[in-house]
Amino acid sequence: MAEERLTALEQRVVELEAVVDNVIDGIITIDKRGHIQSFNRMAEGIFGYSAAEVIGQNVCLLMPDPYKSQHDAYLTSYLSSGEEKIIGIGREVLGQRKDGQVFPIDLAVGEFRLGERRLFTGLIRDITERKRLEAQLVQAQKMESVGRLAGGIAHDFNNQLGIILFDVDMILATMSEEDPLREDLAKIRKAVMRSANLTRQLLLFSRRQPMEMRPTNLNRQIAELQKMLGRLLGEDVEVLMDLSSNLSPVRADHGNIDQVLINLAINARDAMPGGGELNIYAANVVVDEEYCKAHSDARPGPFVCLRVADTGTGMEEKVREQVFEPFFTTKEMGKGTGLGLAVVYGIVQAHEGWIAVQSEVGEGTEFEIFLPALVSQEEVGSSPEEVDFVLQDQGQRERILLVEDEDELRERMEKLLVRQGYQVEAHSTADEAREAFRHVGGNFDLVLSDVVLPDGRGNELVSEFRSQNPDLPVLLSTGYTDERLDLESLRRQGIPFLQKPFAVADLLEQVRRLLEKG
Repeated sequence: MAEERLTALEQRVVELEAVVDNVIDGIITIDKRGHIQSFNRMAEGIFGYSAAEVIGQNVCLLMPDPYKSQHDAYLTSYLSSGEEKIIGIGREVLGQRKDGQVFPIDLAVGEFRLGERRLFTGLIRDITERKRLEAQLVQAQKMESVGRLAGGIAHDFNNQLGIILFDVDMILATMSEEDPLREDLAKIRKAVMRSANLTRQLLLFSRRQPMEMRPTNLNRQIAELQKMLGRLLGEDVEVLMDLSSNLSPVRADHGNIDQVLINLAINARDAMPGGGELNIYAANVVVDEEYCKAHSDARPGPFVCLRVADTGTGMEEKVREQVFEPFFTTKEMGKGTGLGLAVVYGIVQAHEGWIAVQSEVGEGTEFEIFLPALVSQEEVGSSPEEVDFVLQDQGQRERILLVEDEDELRERMEKLLVRQGYQVEAHSTADEAREAFRHVGGNFDLVLSDVVLPDGRGNELVSEFRSQNPDLPVLLSTGYTDERLDLESLRRQGIPFLQKPFAVADLLEQVRRLLEKG
C-alpha cells in the first residue's frame, strides 16, 4: 500500500515537472537568501543558462543594475518587516541574459512555505517582441501625426510659393533677354523651386508624396540631395561622390529615389558612430547571364547601378540575410523601427529593379541598386530651376471652370488663362463650382480644380462632373496627397495632376494638351 502511494506520488511529481517545463513562462524558485532552487526549461530558454549553471546561485545573476544591487536589501527588508513592494504584484522590469543582453520582462512574484522553509516563485515572460511592436505602433502614430502636419504645411506653403512663382514667370515672359533684372528674377525663381523641394523632402518622411514616374537623370537627383545629406549625417561623416558623366536616364519617381538615398545614408550614419566616409557611385552597367545566376532578382540587360557604401561596423551574415525584412533591426529599443531598409527594398522593386548588399564585420557595408536604363531617347525633364519659356496666345475661347480656394493664386491663374484666350469662370469652393456647372448644363471644355477645398475634395468633385459628362477633360492640382487621394485610380481614369507650386509654362502646356485631346 505504501509502495502504491509512493508510486502515485512519484507519478504526480513527474506530471507537475512536465507541466512546469512546458508552460510558456519562465518559472524560478528562490529561498530566503535569494539562492535559486529551481529553474524550468522556459527560464533556460529566456536567460540562456542551463538549470545546472544557476541552481544554488544568487538570483541577482539574472538582473542588471540597479535591480542587482537592490535585490538582496529588498529581500532582507521584506523578511524582517513584511512590507510588500513586488510580492503578489506583477510589474515590468529588466532581465539580463547569459550573454549580457538586457531585455524587458513581465515579472510576478509569489511566496509559499514548504515546511519551515520560506520560498518565492517568480513567473517571467520575455516581452521583447511586445515592446518592439509597441514601439512600432508609437512610431507609426508619430509618423501619421507628422504626415498630417506636413500635409497642412505643404498645402498652405506651396500655395504661397505658387503665387510667387506665377508672378516671377509672368515677369520673365515679358522681359527681354538683355534686361539686367532678368538674372535677379532667375535667382528668385531658383529660390522658390528650392523651397518647394524642401517641402517635398518634408513630405518624404511622412510618405505623402505622390508616385510620379518620369525619365530622370540620377546624377542631378543625387547632386540636389547632397547638401541635405551633409546636414543629416553631421560633420564627422564625409560624403564622397563618383558619378559617371554619361549616365543613362532611368524612369523613376524623384521623391522615392530621394527616400532611398536618405534611408541608406541614415543607415550608414548609424553604422559609423565615430564618423567615417559615405561613398555614392553611379554608373552604367550591362548585367549578363552569369551575374543573374548568382542573384535571383537580377535579369540581363542595360541598367544604371547606384552604389552606396560606408566605412562602418559592417554586418554578420545572419544579419545581412534579414536586413530587408520589415521590422528587423539590430538597433537598441526606441532607436529604430526596422522599416528603413524594408522601405528601400519596396521602392526599388516598384521601380522594376533590385538591390544587393555586401558586408563584412569591421569592413563596412555596400548596397548596390540596379534600375533599368532607358534605351529609347526619352526626354529627361530639365531642372525646374532652369525652365525657360515664352507666353503665347493659345486659347480659342474654350470655357474653363477653375476651382481654387487660395484667392491670390486663383486670381493669377484666372488672369493668365484669360490672357491666353480662354473663357474662365473661377470659384473658391466645391458648392460654388457645382452651382456654376449646373447653371450652364455642364457646358465647360475643361475643369481645373485644387484637390483640397474648404468644403470638399477636388478629385471627388471632378468625378461627380464626369459622371454627367464622361468625356469632360479635367486637371487637378495638389500641394500634397493623403489616403483619400487615390493616385492610381486617377491615372486609370486618365486624370492628370499638377504638383504645386507649378510653373506657368507647365500649367499652359497641360491645359492645351487636354483641350486638344478632348
